[in-house]
Amino acid sequence: MKIIIACIMYLASLASAFDMEVAVFRLRTNHNVQTVTVAGEFNGWSTTASQMHRGADGTWTVDLELPHGRYLYKFVVDGVWQADPENELVEADGYGGENSVLLLGVTSEEAEELAKHDDYALDTETSYSIQTPDWTKDAIWYQVMVDRFRDGTPESNPANFRRWRSEWYTPSEHEKNTGQSFYEYFVFSRLYGGDFKGLTEKLDYLKELGVNAIYLNPVFQAESHHKYNATSFVHIDEHYGGGLDYKETEAKEVVSDPSTWVFNDSDKAFLEFLCEAKLRGFKVIIDAVFNHVGTRHPAFQDVKKNMGDSPYYNWFDVHSFEPFEYACWAGFGELPSFRKVGDGLHPEVEEHLFAVTKRWMDPNGDGDPSDGIDGWRLDVPNEIAPGFWRRWRELVKSINPDAYISGEIWSNASSWLTGDTFDAVMNYQFAQSALRWVGDNKRKITATECAANLARLRNSYAPEATYSLQNLLDSHDTDRLVSKLYNPDRAYDSGNREQQDSSYDGSKPPELMYQRAKLLALLQATYVGAPMVYYGDEAGMWGSDDPNNRKPMLWKDMEPYEAPETNYVDEEHLAYYKRVFNLRKNHEALRRGSFKTYLADDEKDVWVFIRESDKETILVALTPSFKPLNFTFPEGEWESIFETSGGRVWLKK
Repeated sequence: MKIIIACIMYLASLASAFDMEVAVFRLRTNHNVQTVTVAGEFNGWSTTASQMHRGADGTWTVDLELPHGRYLYKFVVDGVWQADPENELVEADGYGGENSVLLLGVTSEEAEELAKHDDYALDTETSYSIQTPDWTKDAIWYQVMVDRFRDGTPESNPANFRRWRSEWYTPSEHEKNTGQSFYEYFVFSRLYGGDFKGLTEKLDYLKELGVNAIYLNPVFQAESHHKYNATSFVHIDEHYGGGLDYKETEAKEVVSDPSTWVFNDSDKAFLEFLCEAKLRGFKVIIDAVFNHVGTRHPAFQDVKKNMGDSPYYNWFDVHSFEPFEYACWAGFGELPSFRKVGDGLHPEVEEHLFAVTKRWMDPNGDGDPSDGIDGWRLDVPNEIAPGFWRRWRELVKSINPDAYISGEIWSNASSWLTGDTFDAVMNYQFAQSALRWVGDNKRKITATECAANLARLRNSYAPEATYSLQNLLDSHDTDRLVSKLYNPDRAYDSGNREQQDSSYDGSKPPELMYQRAKLLALLQATYVGAPMVYYGDEAGMWGSDDPNNRKPMLWKDMEPYEAPETNYVDEEHLAYYKRVFNLRKNHEALRRGSFKTYLADDEKDVWVFIRESDKETILVALTPSFKPLNFTFPEGEWESIFETSGGRVWLKK
């Protein structure tokens, strides 16, 4: 297939909270091409959000209204990603190819200056197009996979559950009898018995860590440990709540009729956990997987049984009944996708999801959301058109204006943070730049490059959004932090599964990697936005990507483990995490203060920045070289308040 012509035109400037402009993307292809889309930082790299349309002359076009700025993009032609051959501005994509660069309303020189501009503040007197919940600016997040965190009710554990202390790679007796190997596929079916009682038992542990906000991976009824294949959004997983009453409850309900829904014992156990967590000062958000469900979902089961006569036929995109084929997420047949219609989902699906949203945000329906969750983390939200999220956001904010909405967007999310969809995102862009500076060797970037990358990211979002971002380094979707550092020079979340890449070293990393992890945690604790820790990182856990990043949490009171030489709580590492995140908790300037780079010295590999509020001024210096920090201080007297290898923090007297 040969692309003949491609070009971008810039049209009419529009007044808005940000300067806006219409970018017209154009592409001419041969006559055999069936679909063309443009994917880029402006639409979360979605391959479906920005469909292009073929004109009579064979040229494909689409008009997108975007804020002025710098964006990376590619064309997707019949599923094949390609840079724009007529655009000379390109940038390496990290995978051996190139992204095209769109400069909208700015020159290349202005774009570089924008990236270097490093005086950033949350101006409370400015009216932004986006307003985020105030509490999120003070949040210190902790991500939990409930099944792998703490078992508080062993009596409700699933059949053949895995013993908590067992050595990870050694099969249980029932796993030996499956005839399967570790990666094909018994490890993916393991259940460890973590539940809400266990999580409640460890709220004091999280409080001591400095955490005040908890993000829970999916908690709804599902057969897997991860729960991204929901059997129901109406009920909490029975093994998490200990009720073992899902089937009995489902039999009495109609999934499309909220008036038939009840709260069973597992649901009540979750609500009791919420109540206790809130009493102790925690905010709690849960994972919303509104793009797809599992094959055991009652609506999908009904379609499979009754085919076109099913009342839920419109909920799914069924291609044929003989054989039974349907749209599913990422090609996984066990994850049937909801039907997409127009600018969202099918109206019947939207109605169901809106009812689910109300149920968990205001469980007793009295108009007071204090008994419900404090917000949502949205799984693969770019798979659903923004129209749905606009309508859904209106509902969420009508129930609780202080609710938080964070999207799983891996690229620049400027198009999602304009005030009509999400409040913030999981800040994978922060993670990528920080890791390339601190962790890489051949792909290492300089202190100046890291500072410029993050400045460019800050300046692409309104401060209201930036100060509410979830600044993570790893998650359930990546290898763990110390293992990333032990396996450098890989594109973020690429080549990080032991079962797929034999060069990946999945053994316990040496001490140097833990030192680098501490430096990155200090950056998290002192940078703009809310830090987020993946469960167990603070205890020294390691592992390659799924499934090895999802081992059961290490607890001191459960030692010794079956592999005591490697499986134990790293108490020194844990103590450090407590110190560094309580540092943030105790200093307003680190949570809400302005940000300004004071020095980026590439020769010494040092980055120094200042955080300042009305009450205090804090100076932070970092170097992954771990050499003694040596630079000229700004005027004034400075008191050292935190120190680690490669990093130091001072408070202006």
